[in-house]
Amino acid sequence: MSLSTLIKGGLAIVAVILLVVYFRDPHRTGLPFGSTDLSPVQKQLARLSTEERHLVESYVKRSRGDVLTPAMADPDDPLTARTFGEAIELERRWNKKMAAEQARMAVFKEQREARLTPLRALVQVSVSKAEILSGSDYRALRDPAFYQKPHGVDDKPVFVTRLSIQNPGDVAIAEFSGSVKAHDSQNVLPMDLCWIDLQREIQAHSDYEIVCGDGRQANQQQKDFVEDTSGRFEVYWEPRHIKLADGTEVDSGL
Repeated sequence: MSLSTLIKGGLAIVAVILLVVYFRDPHRTGLPFGSTDLSPVQKQLARLSTEERHLVESYVKRSRGDVLTPAMADPDDPLTARTFGEAIELERRWNKKMAAEQARMAVFKEQREARLTPLRALVQVSVSKAEILSGSDYRALRDPAFYQKPHGVDDKPVFVTRLSIQNPGDVAIAEFSGSVKAHDSQNVLPMDLCWIDLQREIQAHSDYEIVCGDGRQANQQQKDFVEDTSGRFEVYWEPRHIKLADGTEVDSGL
């Protein structure tokens, strides 16, 4: 057998091996179209590293199985991946972007908290109770004489919060304003609980309770807030302006 024949035979074997490796490469595996079910490709997923497998799973969950064309995709988040390899690349890019955004938001939050801290030291607000009442009971809460008058039955569910306001300082509070909100781990936007604009004096080292509600039918998020025992919601107080009885005024600038 001549040397050239041996070389050609060797090259053919190498080519076959390369083709086998190429087509067995799990990065070439197609993603499920229009579905987040990865069970049909579990064998190929298992051949990826742990990090890459998590990236594929995260991408599929985030994209909900959608595959967009480049022309229709968001340049900042192009959900165009059709294979494991493309999903891994896009998810790494997304994670890098999110890390930068989280760092930026951490700085913003730190600056915001620095403005709020002095005002929170003057007035403390917390939710003492959240409940769903009937429309009639809500109106009776606002007007103690409600049930003494003729009225129709209003049984729609209404979201109501009772807020405890404390003045921990040595000077009476003349007036203050601000908002009470809740971070929802299942929602990007915060949940509005109450806007407070209280024109009433609160003596030093005393507390006061107010009832907050708009009388409208409660939505599912509000019902979830009332029933939450998992820590899904985190209540926070954002004071806007405080005036003390001695004339001192403090503004958060927010």
